[in-house]
Amino acid sequence: MLFEELPGSLDKCRFVSKGATGWVFEAAPGIAIKYFVRGRLDEFQVENETYDLIERNHPPPLFIPSFLRLPGLNFMQLMVDSLDARLQRNQRRDLQKHVCLEVLRLEPTPKIEQWAAELSGALAWLESLGLVQGDLRPANLLLDNDDHLKLADFDSSCKIGAENLGLAPPWSRVLGKEGGKSYGTYGLYGAQSEQFAFGSILYNLTRGFEPYDDKGSEAIGLWHNMVFPELSGSRLDALTLRCWRGDFATLADLAKDVAVLEGAKRASTAIATDDGYMSKMKRCCQKLLHDKFTDLDVGTPAK
Repeated sequence: MLFEELPGSLDKCRFVSKGATGWVFEAAPGIAIKYFVRGRLDEFQVENETYDLIERNHPPPLFIPSFLRLPGLNFMQLMVDSLDARLQRNQRRDLQKHVCLEVLRLEPTPKIEQWAAELSGALAWLESLGLVQGDLRPANLLLDNDDHLKLADFDSSCKIGAENLGLAPPWSRVLGKEGGKSYGTYGLYGAQSEQFAFGSILYNLTRGFEPYDDKGSEAIGLWHNMVFPELSGSRLDALTLRCWRGDFATLADLAKDVAVLEGAKRASTAIATDDGYMSKMKRCCQKLLHDKFTDLDVGTPAK
């Protein structure tokens, strides 16, 4: 599983996941440590700097708390699950081809509405800072002990209005004629790009599988031409279609629409972390760094 020689202290920890810029391990009960992938220190630092900005603005309890950050590492609250893992457990899958063969169960509609409210609220709050998350997909949406959804992974975060580098479908689409001068590109980061991914996540939740999961490379052309998967007349499907079409001028507008869903009420029960708890956990992580992770390379990003 591990294709890179890592410090010995990490090899002794439970492996959690690996992304493009960081390895994640369980550092201690309730604490995750994210450590940079070799050659990706600058990209890793984007997440740390985004967390600096998030913390300065007193975020709502919709984000994974970060306790201690240094160049190349980030101690965070360890979540019990991810939305991607939850969805995959609800399926019978072909493990070799990585495709869904059968949906065994769907999450209850009130739960989907709760998660939609939490995600749209997080996106709208980031929008108020002039940012997008930039890599919006189920693998970057985590679940806590009370099944509240938390937005994670900010190494692709970017300013609104910057060039959209795009993601694989169904989380991004190449713009068609409606894109004007941006035809044939992913356009710019902003409400349009983020709500499109939101719509695909919502479809994933209501169907149990990704939109056009069975279409392969053909999906790129379908999305480009705004040929969408078949939808019903349900309220969640209507919301999905509006997101795919880019009907919401802002992510704040999207969040307002989602907030009136019945299941959205539970989103307000998420508990924020207070300053005392954050200070305590920071001290704990400093001790871990001093006692357990003495061999970690804390680098200096290039300027």
